[in-house]
Amino acid sequence: MAMEYEGQICRPPMERASFMLPVAVGCSYNRCIFCTLFKHVSSRLLPMEQIQAELSRVKTLGGNPERVFLGDGNAFGLPTERLLEILDRIHEAFPACREVNMDATVTNIREKSDEELRGLYLGIESGMAKVLRFMKKDHTPEEAYREIGRIREQGFSYNAHLMLGLAGKGNGQKNAEETARFINRT
Repeated sequence: MAMEYEGQICRPPMERASFMLPVAVGCSYNRCIFCTLFKHVSSRLLPMEQIQAELSRVKTLGGNPERVFLGDGNAFGLPTERLLEILDRIHEAFPACREVNMDATVTNIREKSDEELRGLYLGIESGMAKVLRFMKKDHTPEEAYREIGRIREQGFSYNAHLMLGLAGKGNGQKNAEETARFINRT
C-alpha cells in the first residue's frame, strides 16, 4: 500500500526524477506570503515507523533509487539526529542511493553547525531586502550571504529557489538586477 501524502507535493524541478520520501508534513516556518502550499496543514514530523514502511514498500517493489528527495517544506529543519537516522535507513534500503536532497531555509542553516551542513535547495526567492521583508521570508540578503558562505566553506553544494516575478508590477528590473547581484556574489 502506497504512503498517503498529506497536503500538496512540493519538490524542485531538478528533483523530478528522484524518489520523494516524505519525512514531515508542511513547513515549520510557513509564514511566506507567496506560499500557499502548507497553509492548510499543521507542521509535524512523520513517525519513523511510517518512513520505514515507505522505504520497505519501495524496496519490496524492486526500487533502489540513486537519488532521494526528503519532503516536505523544509526537511533540513529536522533535528540532525533524526536526519542521520533517516539517511541510515535510506542507505540500508537503497544501496544504490548516491544523493539525498531536501529543502531548507536560511534560518535552518543558521541553526545548524558547520558539521551538519549538506546539499540543499534554499528558498532565497529574491535578492531584494524589501521584497523579502514584504513576503515575510525568514532572512535578509545579508543573512543569506553569510549562511551560503558557511555552506561553501564546508565544500557542500546547494541550489536556490528564485522567484523572479515576486517584486510585483514595476519592480521587475530592480528585482532582476539585485537578484543577479546576489547570484553573482554567491
